[in-house]
Amino acid sequence: MISLALVAAVVAGCAAISSAPSSSLPVASAVASPEVACDSAQFQPTPSLTCGPAIAAALAVLTPVHPPIIREEFRWGGLCPPGAPCAPPLGNAGIVIVGFASEPSVFVYVSAEAGGVVAASSPALYPSGY
Repeated sequence: MISLALVAAVVAGCAAISSAPSSSLPVASAVASPEVACDSAQFQPTPSLTCGPAIAAALAVLTPVHPPIIREEFRWGGLCPPGAPCAPPLGNAGIVIVGFASEPSVFVYVSAEAGGVVAASSPALYPSGY
């Protein structure tokens, strides 16, 4: 049986939490689903790395506190400037570009490893013009 005193204590605790000053740190939030773009290149045989697991691995290496994400993009291959002679992409490696609402975009190298594990590098600033 729940006592009136217990209910009053819970309500008072909730009121204290909701009236606490908010932090000025940006917080990851689900304001809206981010736009997701997946490279549509076709590989034979079927690639060992696919868009969903690549994006999941990249998101896992982001700092826990960041602005809302507005875009997630998976591309086969590495970071290559427009018009530069780049190595052709393989089906086991790529990059994920993460766009934020109020900070510059970052990119993460991802690769398929043994046993279906997707490895991800630390995030780095995505260069403008790429």
